[in-house]
Parts: sequence; C-alpha cells; structure tokens
Amino acid sequence: MNCPECDGDGYVTIDLNDTHIPYEQNPVDFTCMACDGKGLAIDKDEVEDRMGIIEDMIQGMQTRMRLHSDFIMTCKKGLLNELADKYVYKLDTCSRALGRLLNYQKKLHKLAEN
Repeated sequence: MNCPECDGDGYVTIDLNDTHIPYEQNPVDFTCMACDGKGLAIDKDEVEDRMGIIEDMIQGMQTRMRLHSDFIMTCKKGLLNELADKYVYKLDTCSRALGRLLNYQKKLHKLAEN
C-alpha cells in the first residue's frame, strides 16, 4: 500500500519559508523517512495472513508430491511405465511450484522482519 506520509511519491515537500504565498515559498523535496523513499508501507497484518496461506500451500504441495511419488512406484511395480512417466512429469512440475512457494515465503519473512 502507499505510504501515508508521502502518498507513494517517496518524497515529502516542505516549504522552508513556512508561508503559503506562492512567490515567497521555498519548497524543498526531502526523502520520506517513513518509507525510506520507496513510497510503500508494509501492512504487517496482511504479511502475516499471507505467510499463513503460503505455509498451507507448501504443506499441500508436499503432500501432493508424496502422493505422486507413491503413484510412480506403484505404476512401475505394475509395469505401467507410460503412466509412471506422466506422474514423473507432474512431480517435476510440483517441485518447481514448491520452489517458487519457498522463495515467496522467504520474501515474506524478509518483509516481516523490516
């Protein structure tokens, strides 16, 4: 969400002459100290909610990967190699998705620390 101090600009304009007369103003832009010039403020509650959702998704993906691994072993025992290959492909896709979820979780942990 946008920083409430600078409205997302990253800079705060201050009149050094402290007047509202246009030709006597001396406006200077300072970097917003609330957001360090980024223009964004982090909502801690929303980050914590998302962390909980991501943890649930990670657990679900790990369960799915275990099931696919079991299916692969069962298919190979039954000599269903073509079907096992399909589950290997699904397992590979799930492992890439799990990697993305873990990276997103690390990013959220960094945001929560700041």
